[in-house]
Amino acid sequence: MRLFHSPGIKWPGLLAAASLLSGCAGTGGSSETQSGRIRITSEPAGAIAYADGAELGATPLAIAPGNHFRSGFAGFSYRYVGKLSIKRPGCETWSTEVNDAILSKDIHAKLRCDPNYQPAAAPSPVQPAGTATGDQPIERLERIEALRKKGLIGEDEYKRLRARIIEKL
Repeated sequence: MRLFHSPGIKWPGLLAAASLLSGCAGTGGSSETQSGRIRITSEPAGAIAYADGAELGATPLAIAPGNHFRSGFAGFSYRYVGKLSIKRPGCETWSTEVNDAILSKDIHAKLRCDPNYQPAAAPSPVQPAGTATGDQPIERLERIEALRKKGLIGEDEYKRLRARIIEKL
């Protein structure tokens, strides 16, 4: 009996099978730089980076992709998969689907920011906290709702802030 004698299996089929099996041997580690870390930077700096919704920290920062992005089969290969988002108040959220190719080198995000953006004024130090006009619970809830609708904060952050406001009622 001859192996692969079937007329339907030829060299291209055998090569495809070998290629598929060799893809299973990797662990996704090949996407990391020599030190196992990549740098994430943004313009402007100080934006918050998120891996699949979990906060990584403020830019610039260095991460090991294997510690923050899941790996698994995507199609016929084993690789990193997930979503990287970078957010800063007054700027549009920058995001990209990640894979081994993207996570094999440093990432720089140029954020599109509103040049007229003014951060909310902090309460005056002489005024007790909670007495400024913008600190009333309904106004605070409306403010975070507006930030969520504009995409300046994510759904998870909105829920966390909303719960904190309601908790203080």
